Amino acid sequence: MMAKNASVLQGIGNLSPDANTLSQAHAKPSLKMFLRILRTSRRSRALLPLISFFALVGCGLQVYAPYFVRRTIDLMTQPGGIVIGADRPILAGLDIRLITRHLVLLVVMYTLSFVMLWLMNTMAAYIAASVASSLRKQLYEKSDRLPIGFFDRARDGELETRFVYDIDAISEGMLQGLVQLFSLIIIIAGTLGFMIALSARMTIIIIPLAVLTVVIATQLARRTSHQFSRQQALVGELNTLSDEAFTGQREIKLFNHEEAIETRFNTLSEDLFRVAQKAQFYSSLPNPTTRFMNHLVYILIATVGILFGGLSVGQISAFILYWNNFSKPINDFTNVTAQIMAAFASAERVYSIIDMPDAPGHESRALAQDSISETGVGEQWIEGAFGHVIFEHISFSYVPENPLITDVSLEVMPGQTVAVVGPTGAGKTTLINLLLRFYDIQSGVIRIDGQDTMQMNKIILRRKFGMVLQDTWLFSGTIRDNIKFGRPESTDDAMIEASKAAHAHGFIRRLPAGYDTIIEGSGAGISQGQKQLLAIARVMLTNPSILILDEATSSVDSLTEHRVRDAFDKLMRGRTSFVIAHRLSTIRNADMILVMQNGNIVENGTHEQLIQKRGLYAAMNGLETMKGPIT
Repeated sequence: MMAKNASVLQGIGNLSPDANTLSQAHAKPSLKMFLRILRTSRRSRALLPLISFFALVGCGLQVYAPYFVRRTIDLMTQPGGIVIGADRPILAGLDIRLITRHLVLLVVMYTLSFVMLWLMNTMAAYIAASVASSLRKQLYEKSDRLPIGFFDRARDGELETRFVYDIDAISEGMLQGLVQLFSLIIIIAGTLGFMIALSARMTIIIIPLAVLTVVIATQLARRTSHQFSRQQALVGELNTLSDEAFTGQREIKLFNHEEAIETRFNTLSEDLFRVAQKAQFYSSLPNPTTRFMNHLVYILIATVGILFGGLSVGQISAFILYWNNFSKPINDFTNVTAQIMAAFASAERVYSIIDMPDAPGHESRALAQDSISETGVGEQWIEGAFGHVIFEHISFSYVPENPLITDVSLEVMPGQTVAVVGPTGAGKTTLINLLLRFYDIQSGVIRIDGQDTMQMNKIILRRKFGMVLQDTWLFSGTIRDNIKFGRPESTDDAMIEASKAAHAHGFIRRLPAGYDTIIEGSGAGISQGQKQLLAIARVMLTNPSILILDEATSSVDSLTEHRVRDAFDKLMRGRTSFVIAHRLSTIRNADMILVMQNGNIVENGTHEQLIQKRGLYAAMNGLETMKGPIT
């Protein structure tokens, strides 16, 4: 939003956002940061001198025009210039040609000023859009290179805020705001100079009035912003309560809580009504107050100018125009400053992410693709020795002072199925995260087919894996695109075969558009079981050498689970598979069962061997038999 549309004198529509931007302004303006932002768009550096030129010419003409108006009006109102006759005024002693020339020049000045300022704003908006586009591209590319731990630690919506709000604040506040600030400085300084040239005495009277107007408007803006902030907070509480009341009807009725909810709702509604009244009262004051102050100033200029200042009609008219030129930019100056400060704060937040170090082992996708093409990775890794995994004395902790996995060693032969079990927080998922290099080990070595994973490109490493998680992720798009997500180049025949193997083809065929059916919102419109079948089909299509299954069939019915397990048995044959299980009954046939506790492998062996040991696994198995799955 340009500052000229954000004046504190222009109503409540622009007051509340200003309070928000002020609350975000924690960074100091920096020339280094501004130049860095400009460098994100090559064209911005070429256009900046043009924008400065247009601002100087456009604002200069806007400042000079009232001075020229004074000369024109004085020509038209010179003594004896107009004689009032019986029917109509008679012009006498006026230089009509000179007056006409002045009027034409005024039209040219204002037209040229309009064109110059329009070009200035258009180019500033173009630079802002170009910089925003470049910054979003940089930020997205950076997010692709960040370690997974960044996303685990980031608060919900934090990265989205950087993409949307902060980048918009940079483009609108810093770029367009600075251009507007430059224009305001030209207008204020030029207007002040011409006012002093017309009458220093009148200028001294006007300046305090302009300051008083700004003070009054600012105070009204603060009070209005405060009331609207309270109103927004109450609206949020009311929305939350309404949502809870609508979605929790069964629980509310079951516990006879209707009266308490209604009382709370009515209290919030009454509070909202009182605050909204105050907010509307204060929001209705700025425009009438501004007009009232302007009219008082007009009267004061005319009275003082004629009675005490000895000013002509043209000079008084010029002063009234200069008052508008001077007071509005002074008001705009406050908002522009707030926007610029908020923009620099947003820039620091955006660049704090862009400047983060890349995750280790993250080379460019082009290099990874070249390596895949040369080695054939992803095309012929299924047979023989592929899938040999070795953990050698690995250690890891999310927080240095709280070790999680310490000195774990393990060898998994190609084609083996390894089940990982243990209580919540034992380190099961962490072990898989280390295998996929979502996190990097702090000591030890993980080898896949003899290669140290820390020396491998992550893109190449992860192409070896297929994974089906308990919480299935699908993106908005067609079912065809979701299944082909891992291998977009796959044929439709291969996709259908994978879907049939996952027992997903039947329900897909019954959908209105079949494989072209569009799903939205992470799979809205299809059941959890169907979403998991699609995820299984997606993995089957990628044909990986190593499988990772996190309770992969927990969300399907018994008949479908039986069919899917048959399909998985075929898929897992000859491939190394890691199964994170919450139901021990699903992993009895695993070649190796790892029992984890407090980040360590406390037991390992087959189901029969672990039962005979009568340790933690045997206790978990007995507990599941009596009560159900162990999580």
